[in-house]
Amino acid sequence: MSSKHSLEDSTRILALVALHAGYSHSSLALQSIAAYAKDQPFRDRMKLFEALVNSHPQPLVESLLAARPRVIGFSTYLWNIAASIHISQLLKQLLPDCIIVFGGPEAGARGEALLAEVSTLDFVIQGEGEAAFSDLVSFLLYDHGRLGDVSGLIYRHGGSIKYNPVRLLPVERIPAPIALGMMDIGKPLIYWETSRGCPYRCSFCGSATERLRSFPLERVEADLQVLQRLENKTVKLLDRSFHLGRERTVKLLKRFAATPSGLRFHLELNPDRISEEAITVFKHAQPGKFQFEIGLQSLNEAVLNVIDRRMDIPKALENISRLLEMRRHPVHLDLIVGLPGETAVQCAASLNQTFRLYPDHLQLGTLKLLPGTPLHEQAHRLGYRWDPEPPYEVLAHPSLTFTEIARFKRYAELLERLWNSGYLRSTLAGLVDACFAGRVSGCFDGLLDVLGEGLARDNLQPDSLFEQLTRFILPLLEAHPLLGEWLLWDYSRFSLVNGKTPAWIAERLRQTQRFVVNGSRRRVPILLLTEEGARMINRFNGEALQAGSYAVWPKQHKKGRPVEIIPV
Repeated sequence: MSSKHSLEDSTRILALVALHAGYSHSSLALQSIAAYAKDQPFRDRMKLFEALVNSHPQPLVESLLAARPRVIGFSTYLWNIAASIHISQLLKQLLPDCIIVFGGPEAGARGEALLAEVSTLDFVIQGEGEAAFSDLVSFLLYDHGRLGDVSGLIYRHGGSIKYNPVRLLPVERIPAPIALGMMDIGKPLIYWETSRGCPYRCSFCGSATERLRSFPLERVEADLQVLQRLENKTVKLLDRSFHLGRERTVKLLKRFAATPSGLRFHLELNPDRISEEAITVFKHAQPGKFQFEIGLQSLNEAVLNVIDRRMDIPKALENISRLLEMRRHPVHLDLIVGLPGETAVQCAASLNQTFRLYPDHLQLGTLKLLPGTPLHEQAHRLGYRWDPEPPYEVLAHPSLTFTEIARFKRYAELLERLWNSGYLRSTLAGLVDACFAGRVSGCFDGLLDVLGEGLARDNLQPDSLFEQLTRFILPLLEAHPLLGEWLLWDYSRFSLVNGKTPAWIAERLRQTQRFVVNGSRRRVPILLLTEEGARMINRFNGEALQAGSYAVWPKQHKKGRPVEIIPV
């Protein structure tokens, strides 16, 4: 590299780019790379560029072009790889001498293919990017070191593609951008990690082969000293499992619980590993202090064994039930359709059993065969058919047809619309319990058969959902009058009667009384709850309702604040 070239390079910036799925997201990866380089001569020339993946690329390209970066690094994931490739191709035309580097879990796992297919891409980094990106920049700008020594680097050399081995950083060298004051704290969601890797070996997961490294508690405390000064933030821990020894786990949970009320912690839990001490912390913590994300994936032990996932299913369900019975902290449960060997009947059984727990949020996802995972390597032998493009969703396998998976995709959409949205929870739970013997899959089949697949596929507004469910329920009311009670309760929590209200509902909500609500006199509909009707509502809403009459002032008229329920 000539001295002239080196002098020119020394005045140009280094761009780190992340394309996010939503406004509330930020990139811990970019911030960590910048924090690692804090003592490097090029640190002051590092600039972070963040944009939304679904936004038009023009503003981002304009900003990058104006900055004239010498090196541009993209942090890539399933949701942004295609957009990252597109933007890098635009930039290479406008800045032909810029060097394009891709990192992140998506690029690292398929580095050779990317270099073969994308001519504008110069380097791919597999594994951790902090030291690798810093070492690569030192070589490119100052000719320090060797390309062959850069951890996880994948690059073209003499007509072939070379791979460098991945070397994991010792925990004491992993940077702490939060404690260093180098974290973007302007977003409502703050990403954080107290460990890297995972103690488990689930074959579908990108962390299946990454050794677990826990950060020292002193480092965690230094981060918390910064975090606890923030207000109205959710701290989402990126730890693959928040169970790294009982003593450490409980100590951290107590510390989290002791932070100011405006801070919430989102944790991924393995449900069978939740200790009694942890349950006690959750029980006494401020309501909403924690948010739990729990990946059950399947409740079939044989299927879990095939994917190397070890879980005590009865213990897991018992602990989840205890968390849900508290009704203090939101619980999000995940199931996966398409795991090896699992049939449609088995998938439905897992769904039905999980639904009967009445979680705050239930996600039914289709398996993704992620490049670089053990399951991806076994996929052809297991007879999988899948989409070769991100997000690599499974199409079929010998035990599960494409048509059956498509049916579960419609179930997933119905869960989002009827349950996770909060609009029709009492109605759906009551319908499943009263008419379908506790089988939500049977209920969804009935809804789709009678109302058509547009219920899952069309862009329906909430009033239209109530209209459709009313049409389905009316023929069932004579045998199951409670369905009407639950339907009216759900609608009253959603809206007052208006021009879009289904006629059957409007007729039954005409009896109103005047109450002082939110400082103003309001005319509010009166609902009658029977003992059995109240019991179902209480089961998953955390209410303590009894049989009797209630006036309900709905959420949408209070700008997102809780529904007002007034005993009459």
